Amino acid sequence: MQPLKVYLCDLTHETIIPVSDTIPVNIGYVGAYAKKVHDEKIALSLFKYPESAIEAIKADPPDVLALSNYSWNSNLSERVARLAKEHKANVVTVQGGPNFPHSRDQQAVFLAKRPATDFYVELEGEVTFSNLLTRVLEVRESDASVYDAPIDGCVFIDPGTRSNDVPELIVGEAPQRIRDLDEIPSPYLTGLLDTFFDGRLAPFMETNRGCPFKCSFCHTGTDYFRKMNMFSLERITDELDYIAKKAQDLGITGLTIADTNFGMFPRDRAICEALHESQQKYGWPINIGATTGKNNKQRVIDITEILGDTFGVNMSVQSMDASVLENVNRSNIKLDAYMEINQHLREQGRATKGEMILGLPGETKESFLSGIEEVISTDVSLLCIYTLMLLHGTKFKDPEYQAKYEYDTRFRIVPLNFGEYEGERVFDYEEVGVATKDLSFDDYLYLRCFSLLVESVYNNHPFEGFFRYALSLGENSFEFLSRISLVLDTAPDGVKKVVDGFMKETNDELWDSEEEMVKHYQEDDAFQRLMKGEVGGNLIYKYKSMSLALAMPDWIEFLSDQLKALASERASGEGALSVMETEIDALAEFSRNKIWKFLDETSSDISVTMESAYDFIGWYEAAAGEPLADYALSSPVSYEFYFTDEQKRSRHDAFQRFGTDFNGLSKIVTRLVLQSLFRKVRIRN
Repeated sequence: MQPLKVYLCDLTHETIIPVSDTIPVNIGYVGAYAKKVHDEKIALSLFKYPESAIEAIKADPPDVLALSNYSWNSNLSERVARLAKEHKANVVTVQGGPNFPHSRDQQAVFLAKRPATDFYVELEGEVTFSNLLTRVLEVRESDASVYDAPIDGCVFIDPGTRSNDVPELIVGEAPQRIRDLDEIPSPYLTGLLDTFFDGRLAPFMETNRGCPFKCSFCHTGTDYFRKMNMFSLERITDELDYIAKKAQDLGITGLTIADTNFGMFPRDRAICEALHESQQKYGWPINIGATTGKNNKQRVIDITEILGDTFGVNMSVQSMDASVLENVNRSNIKLDAYMEINQHLREQGRATKGEMILGLPGETKESFLSGIEEVISTDVSLLCIYTLMLLHGTKFKDPEYQAKYEYDTRFRIVPLNFGEYEGERVFDYEEVGVATKDLSFDDYLYLRCFSLLVESVYNNHPFEGFFRYALSLGENSFEFLSRISLVLDTAPDGVKKVVDGFMKETNDELWDSEEEMVKHYQEDDAFQRLMKGEVGGNLIYKYKSMSLALAMPDWIEFLSDQLKALASERASGEGALSVMETEIDALAEFSRNKIWKFLDETSSDISVTMESAYDFIGWYEAAAGEPLADYALSSPVSYEFYFTDEQKRSRHDAFQRFGTDFNGLSKIVTRLVLQSLFRKVRIRN
């Protein structure tokens, strides 16, 4: 008998750029475990790109088609499942992933809207998918049906009841988690993922699974994921060595670690040592992305210190308001400890990242701004502010929970997740919270604008010198941001164009219903705007990219004007003010050169020079808040602004994989530690 033909797909829209740009280790794990259980009874093929999967389905339809289901590819997966049914009516289709409700009633509704999906694999997928394959193999040469009895870990609608007013949901026993994760063969070491080392996708790996926290906005906040399970250190180091050799050959510089709390466990020190050894041996990875532990931050710092500025520590808080945190089953470390940790990391020259979510239950405009102020006061390198997504598998999809806090929700395209497949236009979208009983829609819009300001001006410190100078005059970073926010209408045209464009798109991207949104984007004109990348992107990062690539000179002019206004308020006289204005002009020139065309791929080999009578290198290395006047030189020096060879490698990799339009640059500003792309500075002899 021929092997059962099994296609595993972790599809990504790539109409503009590959949106999910990592190697599909998820289906790698599922496939490797299935191959271990069923061996020669199955023939596996793995797919990331939709067109490749569609062509394979048309040329040689599978017996089983399995597709990942996330908020960014759910409808794409359903479209491909339907195509498979058109080419082979008896193909067994299955989806799996976190984008699935927990309540049985909502699961029935979810599956009823996806008629081309036969089965859903709940929670961890390796064992359950193998259970499903066992059933398919058992009934293959008999009159029995795969639907005759429940399958452990699977949920499905009885096909005979799909047209009923209330379809019958069949639920198998809850799947058991794999405690020793080494039971799953490595999809890297077995070569199963070799085809995805194509120069477009970045390596992706797990070192553990689970999360001990109960955050209600996250699908891992359920009891099922409470215990931590681990891959062995030996396997992890073997995988790193295997990946490094291939990444080195391809010029890939980054690695993403999928763990929810990396660095929180003592053994993570050994993983960081293995990563450091790989950096020394192969020059990889230069950039490491990971979500770090939500407590034991000192351990996270100590463990990851060996990786220096290639690894940023994520200091997520989501909110700084105690009542809001209680509403979402979360607690944060104390502000003093948060501040101490950030200071320690900054002294080491390392980046720190804070995260907040706009729209959590109980949050007000005032409490959210107060939270921003508190986080920024810790001197965090960047503060990422996200709009609340109401995800399947969380409380926020519960109508009663939404009613309790009087949520006003809207729908929007998940950034760049759309395309046309075999003549059908497909959109993946998300539901977001834009107002509650405590936060008006106008408040939401105001805070979105303030978030853009934080992202464009404060985060990654492209204009760090202006904030340092403001502090020397007694105005801290949040106060300086607030000053800027109040006078945006007086900014140069380049700045106003960015802000006005962002606010218009922020309002225009939101729709009252899924149906209304899809109907609009199905229209030719609207769809062509999506296809051209004019709309449908990540607005915060799109306009941040515009700010830094196009409006940077105008921002420097605007920030200089605001510093001079502050100086006029604080100067003791006309003579003192004149000196300050001279200092601000010199600072503006230095700042302009440091970030000049750093998002332009053609500028890698271009150095910039300037003469100045100030020791800017010493001033930047000193504690923030020291007067620039203390660093005046007796005679001018010549500064050179340049890119190192390592920076050039990282830039080349980023521009090659993502491109240079604003959607591509939006990816770059999220994937890399951005200040690592700023020019280095040295004094010319």
